[in-house]
Amino acid sequence: MRDILNLLDSVLVEANLGFGEIPNTSVSAVTNPKTGQLYTRPELFVEKIRTGSPFTLVAGGEVVIDLSELQRAIQWAQSGPKGPSGVITLKTTDGGTVKNTQMLKTDEFGSKGSENLKVKPSDVFVTTDQEITDLGNSIDAVLSAGGFPASEMYSKIANNPALVKLGKLGDAVIYMSKQANEAQVPVFPPDLTADEIKAIELYASEYIGALGLITGGVPFMRGSREQFEEFVGGSLSEMIMFFPKNVSNPLADSFSVVNNSTGHAVKISSKAAGKGAAPSLGGIKFPDELRKKYPEATEFLDRAQAKESSSVSQPFDLMNYIYSIAPNKIPKPYQSLLPFSPDLIDAVAKSINTNKPLPRKIMGLFEKQLSAKVRDGKASDGGKAWWATIQDMMRLVNNDKVIPNFRAALIESLGYNFVQLYTKVNGNKLVTQAFWPAKITGQVKLKTKGSAGLMKGKMSVEISPGGEDLETPSGQSREEAGTLPAEEPKKLGTPKTLGRKRQR
Repeated sequence: MRDILNLLDSVLVEANLGFGEIPNTSVSAVTNPKTGQLYTRPELFVEKIRTGSPFTLVAGGEVVIDLSELQRAIQWAQSGPKGPSGVITLKTTDGGTVKNTQMLKTDEFGSKGSENLKVKPSDVFVTTDQEITDLGNSIDAVLSAGGFPASEMYSKIANNPALVKLGKLGDAVIYMSKQANEAQVPVFPPDLTADEIKAIELYASEYIGALGLITGGVPFMRGSREQFEEFVGGSLSEMIMFFPKNVSNPLADSFSVVNNSTGHAVKISSKAAGKGAAPSLGGIKFPDELRKKYPEATEFLDRAQAKESSSVSQPFDLMNYIYSIAPNKIPKPYQSLLPFSPDLIDAVAKSINTNKPLPRKIMGLFEKQLSAKVRDGKASDGGKAWWATIQDMMRLVNNDKVIPNFRAALIESLGYNFVQLYTKVNGNKLVTQAFWPAKITGQVKLKTKGSAGLMKGKMSVEISPGGEDLETPSGQSREEAGTLPAEEPKKLGTPKTLGRKRQR
């Protein structure tokens, strides 16, 4: 599923967005990436304003609501006992105004006709339930999960039994894929219904557009194919394609491309932001200009994805780097242990594998950073030491901003490692355009799937909607993480004198 930034407006005329059409008791067709549940219609109305997603007008065309109207829209959405009440007039980004009754109630606000037609990538391509992050940059892993060489993509579509079963609709998808394979702009057959056109536009376009990108039929509107391939170090036609069944990834939930010769992972995406499964800190390539612009951040990220750094050693290696640039930021219990020696890291790994205890003097220092629940739990000493270190290291990066320009460096670097595709219906044609580097925005934080008792790979990075939120630190609280503060921060005043409750 695409998120609301890139959902294309419906061609189905149902009604306008009068308050009676968007009660809070009715759900939209768009999933909230934070909860995994469908937005209610008022929630989607507000979220489209928050993210700058356009609204379609009943009279034709579209408008974007000025972000300054967000609070008024929130109040309106909650004004009645069952959601919005009355009519609201909002300022638009082009200097005009628009009433909610002038906006078209499109597919995303509740019509599910097109969504039920089985042309999504998950309907067409046979893959495992694994997420992209679980596959890493292993070509063998991607192939075993259902990936295939890009050169085979059209044959996978043309001979697809799931599409053949759909009759006229499946024939249309195969026909349009053939055009994309010949580097042409796909043309819709004349006998499709509005729902079938919308299903192709929203869902089949994810692989028809990718096919056009591979064959050269999709133009680059930002950057160029030549520049992209030079950066990647290989041709798009030589990539390995993968359409994951799990669609929770915020940046590339449609498909992934992996460079077979270099191991460099590149995502081709139909969406630019959102929250869900996080891309792993691996396979990211940094342009030279970003290395010069953000030396500390790119060095940190280089170390995070270093091949010699394992899932066990990674947090210790990164804490060593933080110690080298900001020793005064390290929690006091670690000071006598830093930099962590290879012998200590090996002892932690052995403890995790064999449950052999760590020396009591050393373990006592790590325990100072653990809650009683984790400290007294059944995990090995090594698992507890790893958990304390990774949580404190992530907190230094996420909350304390100890790595200069970390968010900017990661966001810009990810942009070079993604190609964004935007598809829309233009007359009887399905038009796809490519943009590279991708424009990615959002709040960034490191995260781990592991725990004191279970290793689950290296860290990943989560991209959440919106910009840098300085009032709400990204990352877990100490209570959530099961670690304790190194020292109690000084109190700056009461909630009343501060004007708000301090967040920790």
